[in-house]
Amino acid sequence: MKFFCQFFLRKRRGFFTSFFLTVSLCNIVLASEWETSIYNLLAFPEIQTVTLAELYSSKLCYVKVKIGYDDIYRKKVNQKTTLTISEQANTLQLNLPFRLRKTSHLIKAEAARNFSTFDNLSDQTSLVSHCQIDNTNFSTLWAMTYERIHFGGGLEYNRNSAPFLINIISFPHSEDELTNKYFFDLLEPTFGEELSNTLHVNQIGYSLWTSLPLNNNYHLGLAIRATDFDFHWCLRYINTGQEVALEGQRQIDLPINGLNQYYRLALSSGQGLVRDISVTYLRNDFDYFIDNNPPHFTDLDSLGQGYIDREGYAIQFTLCKKLFEMLGGLSYSKYESDIFLNTPVLGFQWGIVPIFHSAELNFSYGHSFSQQIAFGTNFNWQNIHFHAKALYSHTLFDFWLKGEANLMMGITSDPLDYPYKYSLHLFDLNVEAEWRRGPLGIAYTFRQLIPTGRRIDDSPISFSKKKSGMDYAYRGGQQHRINLVYYF
Repeated sequence: MKFFCQFFLRKRRGFFTSFFLTVSLCNIVLASEWETSIYNLLAFPEIQTVTLAELYSSKLCYVKVKIGYDDIYRKKVNQKTTLTISEQANTLQLNLPFRLRKTSHLIKAEAARNFSTFDNLSDQTSLVSHCQIDNTNFSTLWAMTYERIHFGGGLEYNRNSAPFLINIISFPHSEDELTNKYFFDLLEPTFGEELSNTLHVNQIGYSLWTSLPLNNNYHLGLAIRATDFDFHWCLRYINTGQEVALEGQRQIDLPINGLNQYYRLALSSGQGLVRDISVTYLRNDFDYFIDNNPPHFTDLDSLGQGYIDREGYAIQFTLCKKLFEMLGGLSYSKYESDIFLNTPVLGFQWGIVPIFHSAELNFSYGHSFSQQIAFGTNFNWQNIHFHAKALYSHTLFDFWLKGEANLMMGITSDPLDYPYKYSLHLFDLNVEAEWRRGPLGIAYTFRQLIPTGRRIDDSPISFSKKKSGMDYAYRGGQQHRINLVYYF
């Protein structure tokens, strides 16, 4: 297992680091807010709709401005911050209720401009970068009701873009002489020490929903959401090797196409103890192709292709009693993948035999099972309205990873065939205080997410390691919002 051990070294028990880095990656790939990506990852997706209760209760038109800062993740080594992931959020919302004859309508529109920042220039790692991802989002929801029949639709457009540099501080090294000579020692002249990157993500989402009355208390509703996104990562580098056919400015293009589908069947009520019971089906499909843009016929056209798919179900409920509410749910997801990666041609043996290596990775099986429980309350104190909510989620990620490296020039590697299990616990605390006087309203929202977990397998696989003698600390998971509202 020589080759794979260069990258997966030791087992770690802490989950904070890999969890928020995974969430941040989902945020980029799925082009959505990071806290929404968390529950999508846990198979509790959200389908934004306008409910029947909102249609009946929304009597005033208002404009809302949201300004916020998210401290997503910070890593500290010896009390010095070495890695930060943060986001600045700016949102404008419009709520417009109106009536046309016997029908009640509600339009909700939103425009947002968010800036996500990643900085690990002070981190002791092989790749460092500082980048800011510009996210622009426009969405609108419309719903109407006629004689207790309720239906509506929504449209969302999301765009991410970011140019950034990645500096390569160090390259891998092996105790095996052949591995160094024909692989690791060829990486620096091939890629250089600086990678120039351009990232673009375009996402378009559609949603439809309707509900019909079953009796005086309950409605049966169906909601559908489909999201199509196009991810394109362009990487440029300079090959400084001695091979004329390979040297000079090079470019690798990584397009990822994705389709997310969600279907929700719900039984809802505006009164009584049971307010909502729903069943959600979800499916996520991602496929990629790596275009090497070869400058010469001796190099490879493609550096890999593959897919990662997920299919799952979620059952959720909401109970209300006076000022208190209780929410809960169960979800299950199944994962499938087939990943194939190639290096570009790194050099030539005897001047004619191209040297390149490849690897395959897949899940022989992969699934997750999640449970969720939450409690919330609303109350007034003087002129301030408070809403508090505490949510606990547990997810068991259970995978069996199989991988094989296809190496040239006599380099040997044992296949990867190990389980990978994580038990994740996530605590989500949310408090909002709103003060209103006349047509003006001011609100402050604070949210704190606390993940913790541990590995429960005996696999030697690890995605990071700690250096001895170093004091590591991890912070983040906070969200702050200030809302300014004007009611017409």
